[in-house]
Parts: sequence; structure tokens; C-alpha cells
Amino acid sequence: MTTDSMAAGPELIRLISRAFMQDPYPMLEDLRAIGSAVAIENNGMRMWVVTGYADARTVLADQRMKKDLFEQRKTILAKTEVRAGRRPRLPRQLRRNMLDRDDPDHERLRAVVGTAFGTTAARTLEPKMRRLAESLLDNVKVDVPIDLVDEFTRPLSMTVIADELGIPEADRVDFPIWENDILTSPDIPRIEQAAREIVDFARNQLAQKEQQPGEDLLTRIVRARSEGLIDDDEAVSTVTVLLTGGMEPGSAISSGVYTLLRNPDELAKLLADPALMPGCVEEILRYESPFRMLTPRFSEVPVEIGDTVVPAHELILVSAAAANRDPERFPDPGRFDITRNTTAHLGFGRGTHRCVGAQLGWLQVAVGLTTLLNRFPGIRLADTAETSLWRTGMFMRRLDILPVVLAP
Repeated sequence: MTTDSMAAGPELIRLISRAFMQDPYPMLEDLRAIGSAVAIENNGMRMWVVTGYADARTVLADQRMKKDLFEQRKTILAKTEVRAGRRPRLPRQLRRNMLDRDDPDHERLRAVVGTAFGTTAARTLEPKMRRLAESLLDNVKVDVPIDLVDEFTRPLSMTVIADELGIPEADRVDFPIWENDILTSPDIPRIEQAAREIVDFARNQLAQKEQQPGEDLLTRIVRARSEGLIDDDEAVSTVTVLLTGGMEPGSAISSGVYTLLRNPDELAKLLADPALMPGCVEEILRYESPFRMLTPRFSEVPVEIGDTVVPAHELILVSAAAANRDPERFPDPGRFDITRNTTAHLGFGRGTHRCVGAQLGWLQVAVGLTTLLNRFPGIRLADTAETSLWRTGMFMRRLDILPVVLAP
């Protein structure tokens, strides 16, 4: 398949469908069979999806790849828009954080919060996370169906990131809803409204912290702004990206529980030998990567990706979900195996934009799963579990609900 043959709008592959939402892997395998980079339509724009593991690693390490779409939005939009009106219009304050910037701005913004998510910080927070997980499980109902997402995994992640930022308990109800809508809602007005709400929320939290500083991340961001290290838009955007990223460990715990319950032999292995938990977490991140697609990149010059040349200023999506199931890197990739060698999976990305909270997120997944299985080793899927829905959206792989029955 050539670049020219894929450039026309009508020929672009559309991935978003009910089947793709529930099980994206067959369609991602089809894309891998077509070529190294395949043009699709998403949000009314042409984007190139990279599915092979080796190609994904190459793209993520390629210094020609840029992330700051805002600075070149007019050029990119003119080249890639194929259906007007399909693209949510988001506040610029959502796109001025470390995730969406290039060096040296990326490095400058990452330095403001980086130490809060390092190894030392994670070890310090581990006992607190365990206590929180235990307290949440103290209040769940046993032997009746519950939604584990609503009762355990979402509040666990919400509380961890809110505590780190220093968000008052009274202000924690809405931001998980907003960030979920931004990332997974199929409704453009709803996405745009949620984006405005979370930007206003971040701005208000910073204003409150300016008046009442503490020992928390919001205070650190306020100080960085006052010292001229970041500007106001960057401060707000940093808060929004931390709120969003901070919810991902809960998604991974949910996916992990669901996957273990659908693979009872692997669950039995884990219950018999808790020392397998680190490998189990890595396999969950490989097998059900929280990111179907990593956020878009582009190059200012044409780039050759395997057998495909992607033109300059075209959007490139690395599919972590597809790369982590590439049989050339992970044999029998559709098999869930907690003893598998998962070295260098792309669940947290790779390169300079590798997830800043990877260590803390990994630990939260391990703590959440360990605490849950220690308390309720008899956990099982509820009878209604087969109706569990994965959220919509191109980028994230999130369970909407997870009906289970907890049992000792």
C-alpha cells in the first residue's frame, strides 16, 4: 500500500466501532498486516498508525518526532483534515504541558514535578497506598454484585493523585468524571464542556493554593509559576495532565482484575505464589495496555517507517496496544501469561516522553491488586460481567464497569 493510495479521504480506514471498542486487537492485527504505518481517520483527521513493535520503538526514539501540535496546528490541520466538524475544540490550556511539548520546554516542565514521581517518592507513598486500599475494601459489600470500578479502583487512584496534588476532599467529586469524558466520550459537546470544566477547576485550585500553600504538588507548581519557571497556561495544563494521568493506575487495576478472572489458571498461580505479582503487573500492562494509541506525533520532514513514507506534518499514532501484541516480539501474544518475559513492553511509552509517573503508577497497580486478592481471593465475575463495557475513544483502554462478587 503506497502513501498516495492512502492519502484520499474516502479510502481512510475508520477504526472506531463497537467491535473495536470491545476488542481492538483483531483490527490492530489487520493494520499490521497492511503495512508499517497505515492511514486512518480519527476525529475527522488523517492519522498514521504504527503497529509493529520494532517500528514503534524506532518512532518513539526518533528525535525528528515532535509533540507540540499547538504551535503548528494550522499547517497540520490544513494537511490532515478530511471531515470538518469532527474535531473537538479544546482550550489551549490543555495542550501546554510536558506531554504535548518538545525539548527544551518538555524537559523544563517535567523538572517541575519529576521528583514527586520518582523511586524515593513511590517508596514513601507505598504504606499510605496500602492503608487507603484497605480502607476502601473495608466498606465494600461481600457476596453480592458490586461495580469494582466505582467501589475500589477509581476512588483509589482519585485519592492518591488528589492527595499528592493537595486537592481538598470536598473538591474531588467531579474531576474524575471530566477527565474520563475528555478521553473516552463519543460526544463532542460533552468533551468540550468537560475540557472547559477541568481547566477552570485547575485554575481555581492553583488560586486557592496560592493563598494557602502546603507541602504538595499544587504548591510546587504555584512556586514554579511565581519564580518564572513556567507561565500561567503551563501551570494550569500541568495540573490537568496530572489529574488525567493520575487516574490511569485505576484503569490498569480494573483491566488486571478482569483479565485474571478470565484466566483462572493464571489467577491460581498468582494466589499460590504472591512473588509472581511483579511479573503479573508487567504482563497486565503488556496484555491490556491502558493506551490503545499514544498521543500524536509529527515530523517536519517526511519519515520512513518500515515500508511506508509518512509525509511531513502528518499525525503519527504509535499503537502501544498493537506493539505489545506483536508476535515478532512477544510469542503467542494473545495468551495472558504472568511468567512471560515482558522486558521493554511499551505500556508506559518509551524515550523522553515515557510516562513521568510510571514508577508510582506501577506500584499503585501492584498494591491495589495485592490488597484486593489478599482480602478476597474468592473474587469472581458477576453473572452480568459479560455485559461489562469498555469505554469508547481511540486512545484509552478503560473498563466502564466491572461487576464482580467479592468473597474471602
